[in-house]
Amino acid sequence: MTLRHTLLSGAAALAMALPAQAGPDDNTLVWSTDREISVPFVWWDTVTEMGAMMYHIYDTLVYRNPETMAYEPLLATSWEWIDDTTLELKLRQGVTYHDGSSFTADDVVKSYSMLLDPATAVVNDRFVKWMNEVEKVDDYTVRLNLAEPFPAALEFLSGTRMAVPPAEAWEGLPTKADGTPDFAQMPSIGTGPYKLDHFSPGETLTLTRYEGYFDGPKGQPAIETITFRTIPDQETRVAELMVGGIDWITDLPSDMVEQLGAVPGVAVTAGPDMRIAYIALDRTGRNEGTPVADVKVRQAIAHAIDRETIAKEIVGPAAQVVNAACYPTQVGCTDDVPHYDYDPEKAKALLAEAGYPDGITVEMGAYRERPHSEAVMGYLRESGINAQLTYLQWSGLRERLTAGDIDMAVRTWASSGLNDVSAIASVLLKMAPDDLCQSPEIKAKLDAADTTVDADARAALYKEALTMVAEEVCWIPLFSYSKVYAHNEALDFFPTADGFPLFYLAEWKE
Repeated sequence: MTLRHTLLSGAAALAMALPAQAGPDDNTLVWSTDREISVPFVWWDTVTEMGAMMYHIYDTLVYRNPETMAYEPLLATSWEWIDDTTLELKLRQGVTYHDGSSFTADDVVKSYSMLLDPATAVVNDRFVKWMNEVEKVDDYTVRLNLAEPFPAALEFLSGTRMAVPPAEAWEGLPTKADGTPDFAQMPSIGTGPYKLDHFSPGETLTLTRYEGYFDGPKGQPAIETITFRTIPDQETRVAELMVGGIDWITDLPSDMVEQLGAVPGVAVTAGPDMRIAYIALDRTGRNEGTPVADVKVRQAIAHAIDRETIAKEIVGPAAQVVNAACYPTQVGCTDDVPHYDYDPEKAKALLAEAGYPDGITVEMGAYRERPHSEAVMGYLRESGINAQLTYLQWSGLRERLTAGDIDMAVRTWASSGLNDVSAIASVLLKMAPDDLCQSPEIKAKLDAADTTVDADARAALYKEALTMVAEEVCWIPLFSYSKVYAHNEALDFFPTADGFPLFYLAEWKE
């Protein structure tokens, strides 16, 4: 039985068992993945699904416009660097929480101080630890005092982990068996366009539109109710989409995408994805005798790969070739670096110049999307580069990279959805044990850029660092990913590159 027949059979069975529950008729949107949400706070449950819902329940001080990627006022109306380690923000007046209380500086100071408190035990505390302390200047002014310059502050302030609950929500919480506060039991009260209506751990989460939402950059949401459902089985999710039980799903394999594209009432949308694939190469020759220690060999490898074809034919329609060690929209990213366009004859010539007229054999590690790596291998082979694939779990590949006993590896990085170069180049290229570039010069430029508040000076430093990476060819960018969504064809949905669906921007078509 074909996949299409299987899905149609499942959809028919569901159609008899369930009435259609989602869609424009009752202005409700139901979305689903296979992941479970354990608590309704991203500080203690970091799944993307909970992160997305935080953007709906809460607001942050700064808003990153998902279309322009510009920073705009949200709960803060303006901001100013007092000095390199002090950021002052003026707060919006007249904002009310879902419980009717007023938003003031006290809420920011209390909430951010709690996130900084080790006792609160937030997961991935690097997203808040860039702050040292939070200071109230007056009822509608706060200062963030930093331990060191952190020019990516606005990006972090716009992120889902910097939501601002009311100060009172942190008080009087139930305690756990050890007597410490159970923060997961905190009431989920925000200022966002939706309020939490129902939460069943591991199963469902329902939001309803907050009619008292202020007039800000998120706009007034069009859809009245949003429900998230955990459905572990992929075919069940697809079948429910086909009969109208749910309106939006993602993370579909290519065979299902092709089938769903022909189903009446279902639309398939390809959106950008901030995840980047790249090849790390042993620049320093830690793997003794490796030919890729020669820069001409690394240049040959770069010229041998048809990245454009792999991106469009294998990765997905929204994938794009990347030339620098960053995602194109990230603050500090630039395409003005040396390019290595597909040119197999030039690749062969470079190998000959390096002393390998008959080609080379190298070991290439990989840990995900095997078809991507096999496509790379095929192109390398055409230029005389015999890449022998070692496919491992990520932990195993990382051990090999750290030990420096592998020639090259296909890796990926999603920057945790952060639209700043410091979330990629500064994580992967500052001489960490698994960094195959191991360049003190690149690290020095990145260190300087990471601590320079002046935007123009910072951009210039990142450009120098990214140019060095491209010249050394120890980090060959391949392509960004493409993310596919299947949804009710009546839904007008805007896909974002960071992977967080923003349903407050969605609406039902008339």
